[in-house]
Amino acid sequence: MLTFGFGTLIDLLSWAAVIAFAVKILATLFVLTVDRDMRDRPGWGSGLWWATKVTPIIAVPCLIWIAVLQHEPGTAWLYGAAGLFVMVAVPLKIQQRRRRIAKRSVVGTVLKR
Repeated sequence: MLTFGFGTLIDLLSWAAVIAFAVKILATLFVLTVDRDMRDRPGWGSGLWWATKVTPIIAVPCLIWIAVLQHEPGTAWLYGAAGLFVMVAVPLKIQQRRRRIAKRSVVGTVLKR
């Protein structure tokens, strides 16, 4: 399925998908090692959190194109379903994070008074 040369479009898409998933895995490992307060602060914790959300949006279309180029419709549909999941789950997690940050800022403001 994935090929790792340097000469074809499938090779390029394979590298893009693998690099995106590697970034996601590394960012996820780092994000899981820190607490939520650190994740929600601006800076590297926030950037890593965003990396865990953006990379699947990059990788899944690459996988779909690889399956289409290799004439594997079943695999393309499977990756399409994964892409649909990503397109639903990512905005929900972003909303959840924004609500959590807003709630903390409101609670922090009330406690300061």
